[in-house]
Amino acid sequence: MGWATFAAVAALGLSGCGGGPKAVRGSDVEGLDDEAFSTGLDRRDLQSLLHKNMQSLQSSAVIERWKGEDRPTVAVLPMKNDTSEHIDGALSALISEVETTLVNAGHVRVISQEMQGDLINEVKRQQNDVFDQATVSRWGKQVGARYFVTGKVYTVDERGQGERRVQYFMFMRTLDSETADILWQNTAELTKAIVK
Repeated sequence: MGWATFAAVAALGLSGCGGGPKAVRGSDVEGLDDEAFSTGLDRRDLQSLLHKNMQSLQSSAVIERWKGEDRPTVAVLPMKNDTSEHIDGALSALISEVETTLVNAGHVRVISQEMQGDLINEVKRQQNDVFDQATVSRWGKQVGARYFVTGKVYTVDERGQGERRVQYFMFMRTLDSETADILWQNTAELTKAIVK
């Protein structure tokens, strides 16, 4: 936390009743949301990575394909967490953001994650980097989706002489449920560091 932000937070905390700690909002303290507390992923980091990937998807050839198919059905599958971070809940919340982006673009009909029920649990159990054509096709038939959007988050962590740098990557792809062909994929990256 920068000195000015720390001073503002401390001043707000001390002005509370009894001089004890006080919870504050980012809207109450200018710049509070701007600085990272650690090298861990936070909501802002995940949204930044997702935004970069969704921009890539929206400018990809698969969008033209979808326009030609008159709004085919798409299901957004869970993202795999290949990090040591406890972000599974945040990744689940990102599914809604992907769905919202796709719905608002108007190119596809989106099958809500709430309607996917047991498929979500099955995907989480079987999730790996290799998509078996038969499995993807079965999933597509199970939820009525022609296409799937999915991905994973992974890291590269470097340490040395009191410094640490963590590179986070969000990899996303679109699959054809009938052929398991990869129609689009992209990786967005973000680096966080603690330096002396």
